[in-house]
Amino acid sequence: MGRSSLVTRGGGGWSGDHRTGFMILALVALLCRLDATLAESLSPDTMDDAATPRNAPAGPHYRNNLELEEALRNFTQRCSHISKLYSIGNSTLGVPLWALEISDKPGVSEPEPAFKFVGNMHGDEPLGRELVLLLAEWLCENYLKDSSATLIVDKLHLHLLPSMNPDGFAAKPNPMRNNAQNVDLNRDFPDQYFPANNNEGKRQPETRAIMNWIRAVRFTASASFHEGALVANYPYDGNLAVNQNCSVSPDNSTFRYLAGLYANNHPSMSKSKEFVGGVTNGAKWYPLYGGMQDWNYLHGNCLELTLEMNENKWPPPIKISQLWSEHRKSMLELVLSTVTITASGEFGDYHRLLAPGRIYEVTSSMAGYYKRSTSVFLPNRTALALDFILDPLPTATGDSFRSHNAISARARLRGHSLFDEEKLSVMIPPNPPKFASGKTPSELELKIPGTVLQTQLVEMVSWKPTKIYGNGVHLDDDSGFALPAQYHPTYVFSIASVLAILIWLFYASRSSYRQRQKIPSL
Repeated sequence: MGRSSLVTRGGGGWSGDHRTGFMILALVALLCRLDATLAESLSPDTMDDAATPRNAPAGPHYRNNLELEEALRNFTQRCSHISKLYSIGNSTLGVPLWALEISDKPGVSEPEPAFKFVGNMHGDEPLGRELVLLLAEWLCENYLKDSSATLIVDKLHLHLLPSMNPDGFAAKPNPMRNNAQNVDLNRDFPDQYFPANNNEGKRQPETRAIMNWIRAVRFTASASFHEGALVANYPYDGNLAVNQNCSVSPDNSTFRYLAGLYANNHPSMSKSKEFVGGVTNGAKWYPLYGGMQDWNYLHGNCLELTLEMNENKWPPPIKISQLWSEHRKSMLELVLSTVTITASGEFGDYHRLLAPGRIYEVTSSMAGYYKRSTSVFLPNRTALALDFILDPLPTATGDSFRSHNAISARARLRGHSLFDEEKLSVMIPPNPPKFASGKTPSELELKIPGTVLQTQLVEMVSWKPTKIYGNGVHLDDDSGFALPAQYHPTYVFSIASVLAILIWLFYASRSSYRQRQKIPSL
């Protein structure tokens, strides 16, 4: 009776042991599936894909204004450790002019140079919108991996304005060059040759936003993106004669250097048949008045280039990736030019553009030498040459110099309750004769202002210490928690799966044992 009862239950229903075993088996299958899925999604190959920003919608195209804002917000969430999103103002129709700051201390004033890229000044020239975002993505993905990306993030503040003219970009039925009030923003700035533009109250909202931005940040250098040609354009854009004659600025040699740096790092710009070396003086190409790059230079002490990125306006979206590849090195080298100044020859020197009419305290120092300080007044419209003679410190060997020596100068502006400070470095060649002897004084020539812009004076403020996460794990949030590599989720779930299998085997063997105890042999 017991046997027939047991057989009936076994054939017509589930026993408690069978149900338990089935549930455990289902749980194991689920955990194994989850384990495989996570292991695949977190494998090295797909980890790279996961780290690649999903910033652009499917298929190449130019993001509209809402997509652009969403992409910027998404970027600052993923790359919060090096970025800050802010608005410099609104367009005529009230669209925020979003700017992205990239630095190891975004939003913190530091004695470091500031560089900006401005895109989409003309609404029908959208390439810059995409290139600045691609630059941001590249910096985030390669920070602490690539030396150039790390140097840019650690040693300066990079500001990216994807769209200066979102209204023109979104105009219907077709994007237009001008803003919503049909004003060409690159003719709307106060101009040295066009006094009618000097009334700032009559400037367009976009123009005023840029002017206030430049005054607030005090950029070292800058570039704006345009389309319709392939050339690096430098100031001045206008001249008194209103003709196509070269209009040279006091920093012409530096502007030519920066323009050439960009052109020479582009695969074809420097080979232009129309523009020698791929560069041009603005007025020599065609004079314009009320332009942004001249205002940057004359009123913001910021050296700006106008970069014409492509022969045709509005290149097909499918070419965005190719154009990024062509311009990436040039963009990086232009930004890096503000970080380091090199000097050659017997004497180390640097050139610095400073605001006139102020008193500066300048200190020159070098390893192995006594430092020297002096206060100088910089008059208006006058270039000042300031020479330092540094006496060597006594050494046991008579030669305290390494293969590479760095000379630094510190300039301090004394004001009311604040002070501004900067520190610049100039590298000199290995073993220069006068520096390497250890017996004769070294000389450092300091020219204020001059032809190379290194960094702007910035207000010194305190900043919070940077968090350091151990075990090589990098976090994008501010949680302060780092999961060690040995406890990677892949391994956690692998262990869980093994444990589940062992538990199932235990219960299965236990169930089998219990059945053998209850069922007599036939």
